[in-house]
Amino acid sequence: MSADLELLRRAQGLLSARDRRGRPAAIGAALKEGGAPGGGRARLTAWVHGVLRHRRSLHTVLGAVARRATKGRDPRHVAALELGAFRLLFGREPLDAVQAELAPLAQGRKPQEHLRRALAEVAAAVADEVPLAPDPARLEDGDDATLPLSRDRAVRFRRPLLGVSHRNLAGRLGVLHSLPDALVAAWIARHGDATAAELCRAANDPPPLFARVQPLRATREQVIAALAAEGVEARALELEHALRLEAGRGAFRRTGPWRRGELSIQDLTAQRVAPLLDPRPGERLLDLCAAPGTKTAALAERARDQAPLLACDRAPARLRKVEQGAARLGLTSITTRVHDGRHVGALADAGPFDAVLVDAPCSNTGVLRRRPEARWRYDLASQRRLARDQAAILATAAALVRPGGRVVYSVCSIEPEEGEALVRAQPGLRLEREELILPSPGGGDGGYLALLAR
Repeated sequence: MSADLELLRRAQGLLSARDRRGRPAAIGAALKEGGAPGGGRARLTAWVHGVLRHRRSLHTVLGAVARRATKGRDPRHVAALELGAFRLLFGREPLDAVQAELAPLAQGRKPQEHLRRALAEVAAAVADEVPLAPDPARLEDGDDATLPLSRDRAVRFRRPLLGVSHRNLAGRLGVLHSLPDALVAAWIARHGDATAAELCRAANDPPPLFARVQPLRATREQVIAALAAEGVEARALELEHALRLEAGRGAFRRTGPWRRGELSIQDLTAQRVAPLLDPRPGERLLDLCAAPGTKTAALAERARDQAPLLACDRAPARLRKVEQGAARLGLTSITTRVHDGRHVGALADAGPFDAVLVDAPCSNTGVLRRRPEARWRYDLASQRRLARDQAAILATAAALVRPGGRVVYSVCSIEPEEGEALVRAQPGLRLEREELILPSPGGGDGGYLALLAR
């Protein structure tokens, strides 16, 4: 099997995977496991993330040009169609090459014929790639023949295919930017039309790459110089210890600063958490939802590795990532324990703690550009389940922090039921400060942070 075909089969498997509720499975860890043939992880990630990011738009186009294109089809066949449509529309690749590469993914003569025919119809429907109007709101008013590819480019079809002109604003934005109507409607209700439209565009932006310097091992200037010597450009940002990685960034894991534990990859918004909790040497610290450990390490660094920090997670495999990260960064103040943060349980004997971090599992609506599959797991029932678990974890924190102690609650969601509404309903904790951060082009991800005191 050729390296390219093996890569495509992996993409097909990831895209057809479903969780126990039938929704697209989380694929972040799976993308990193097992390497990629021919060093093709970047291509694999681009294909899988691209399809997940634009899945609704792809299905809309496929359904408009080919009868029963995806309905009732085997999930692996649908994944092959999605990959082909994505490469034709968003990759602007030639039809013959895409058909030839993807045909082996279809099992049998008839499925292969269907795949070739459907992709040919997609290619034939495209008139041209065009610049996007300076005012994207004009497109979002309802153009059935124009699909945005990015903030400044769009594909123009030969005939109306998208069916957005008869929809309300949530429906139009949902099709054009490939998001569930319910999520877009919630953003419109909370933020208004213009901000909601910007959040939709932000959900499909290419994510920047930020890093945090380990200040106990190197200065920011030393790390920038060392990275530059190995072909990776880094730029210091206003936030203390923060860097933005630019040219050559894909090679950062092969550099000396990474091997020596002088930096970690962490988004700008996530880097605000440790300063907000502000752990100090000698304090007793608790991280209730520690995996994969990036924020845990930031807390230890902030306390100069001189504050005993108990890092908990209910998944032993994920907790090992916390231990591995601490070892790479040379941090010795972190100990780990398998524990479900929704319950006090055995932690009752470990407290009280001076400061507690609750970086709660969430819907990820602030990080959709990094976690594109999360958009397809959003629904009201899931939101209720998440909020119930988040409230339980925050209640555990309230029970374990000492009187006068501090709790930081953070999520990479921008939904009020997971943020401000939830912390205000928590008895025993007083809200001191909060911040809702919306994702921005070239800037940090979206999220919610709150400092609470007992």
